[in-house]
Amino acid sequence: MKKRRIADADTHTSDLAVEACKLALDDAGLTPADIDLVILATSSPDVPLSSTAGIVQHKLGCVDCGAFDINAVCAGWVHALDIGARFVGTPGYDHVLVVGSEIYSRILNWQDRATCVLFGDGAGAAVLGKVADGKGVLGSWLMSDGSGAEVIEIPAGGVRVPIPSANFEEGMQYFHMDGRAVWNFAIEAFPQAVHAALERVGKTLDEVDFVIPHQANINIIKTGMENLGLPMSKTFTNLHKYGNTAGASVPIAMREAMDEGLIKEGDLVVTAAFGGGLAWGANVIQF
Repeated sequence: MKKRRIADADTHTSDLAVEACKLALDDAGLTPADIDLVILATSSPDVPLSSTAGIVQHKLGCVDCGAFDINAVCAGWVHALDIGARFVGTPGYDHVLVVGSEIYSRILNWQDRATCVLFGDGAGAAVLGKVADGKGVLGSWLMSDGSGAEVIEIPAGGVRVPIPSANFEEGMQYFHMDGRAVWNFAIEAFPQAVHAALERVGKTLDEVDFVIPHQANINIIKTGMENLGLPMSKTFTNLHKYGNTAGASVPIAMREAMDEGLIKEGDLVVTAAFGGGLAWGANVIQF
């Protein structure tokens, strides 16, 4: 990683989300009034209560619009995209805003070099709407293993260990990660999710034009692509510019890959992510 973004002290997760949503709306030629639902993937919300998605909806000026958060940590975007795609086209949901936004710089222990050097702040968004048959999100595959919940966590700040409480110790309010366990999980979860999502929609790996993985670690991406039997030319990385932006990494990477002409009309693209929960999954998208 050569650089990353750190949000200003007076900038909130909702603020980054709003800016990403504005870009997505401009691309779609829509206004906030056209949005029927906002789904926000984040594990660094503005406040524990209430919904940061609701704050985004208000700041954007979306009226007569639902909003809710989901937390699947670094896998949040693929979960949110799956949920949003299921809403689109049902009565009352013509346009759905799906956004991933994170400010991890506020939840890291800056004395812990095992974690604080990895993450950056950022947001990415997409507008989902009706498309022709055979286009858009063809399907998804999502999985969770709660036995690994403590592999990636913030131990304190919830009802299990309130701050302050008799069980609280300094440092428990920050992000914790078992790096070796994450590596062992991710290099298997990434290819598994890709294969499973493709099987679910009746597609094969040979048909895939491009893979957008969660931007966790360059070696995880390289090993995952190797385990898939795919060359690195079929994927995209930008973590050297932004670090790991958790639930925002996939939409940011997808936008940049599109801007660089790496994803084109007619391409079959798989987005895949893995993170705390443990949670992992993939979406299959026909452009």
